[in-house]
Amino acid sequence: MDSVKWAILLLLVSLSCAMAGSELASKPNFLVLFADDMGYGDLSVNGHPTIRTPNIDSLAHGGMRFTQWYSAFHVCSPSRAAMLTGRLPIRSGTAGDGWTGGVFGSCATGGLPHNETTFAEALKTGGYATGMVGKWHLGQREEFLPTNNGFDEYFGLPYSDDMGSSAWDHYNNTLRPPLPLLHNTTVIEQPTDLGTLTQRYADYATDFINRKKDEPFVLYMAFS
Repeated sequence: MDSVKWAILLLLVSLSCAMAGSELASKPNFLVLFADDMGYGDLSVNGHPTIRTPNIDSLAHGGMRFTQWYSAFHVCSPSRAAMLTGRLPIRSGTAGDGWTGGVFGSCATGGLPHNETTFAEALKTGGYATGMVGKWHLGQREEFLPTNNGFDEYFGLPYSDDMGSSAWDHYNNTLRPPLPLLHNTTVIEQPTDLGTLTQRYADYATDFINRKKDEPFVLYMAFS
C-alpha cells in the first residue's frame, strides 16, 4: 500500500493529420500518465541533480505543464477516484475514516460508485476511443472495472502489486490471492510476472495509440 502518493499528469495535446476544418482535426488526443510514489523533484525537468528522465522531459517541453497540481489524497483508491472524476474523495465515497482512506483491497466488494462520471465516460460521449493501461484500484469486481467506467479496453492490475503474491513476493494467503493480470475483464495471467510488466504496459499502450491514431483517443496509463 502506498504511504505517500504524488501524481504527475502529463497531457499530450496533438492534432491529427486530417484535412483542415474537419471534425477529427478539432479534437485533441489525451495521454494521461499517473505515477505512484513520485515526488515533484524526482524528474530532471524539475531540477533533480542526478536523476535523468529525458523522455518525460521531452513530453513536458513539447506539451503543457501543470506545476501546481496536487493529489487529492495520499493513498491509492481515493486519489485515483479524484483524478478520474474531478471530485474530492469525500464526495465520491472513497475517503474512508482513517489514514489509509477508502482503499479497496484484493477482496473488496465495493468500488467507485456507479453514479460517478469518469473523464473516460465524458470523452466517450464526444466520440473518443478510450483505453486504460496499468493499476486500476477502484474495485476488483467486474462491475467496477475500467470497462464499466467508460474505458473501451483495459490491460493491467486491478489493485496494488503488493496486494497479491507474485514471483517477487510469494506467500499463501486466502485474503490475498495470487496477483492477477487482466485484459478487459479476463484474467490472462496469475500470478503476474512483475519482471516484464512495465515493458508489456508500454507495448500495449503503443499498440493502442497505433490502432487509434486515425480517431480521437484518450489513453490513461497508471504505473504501479
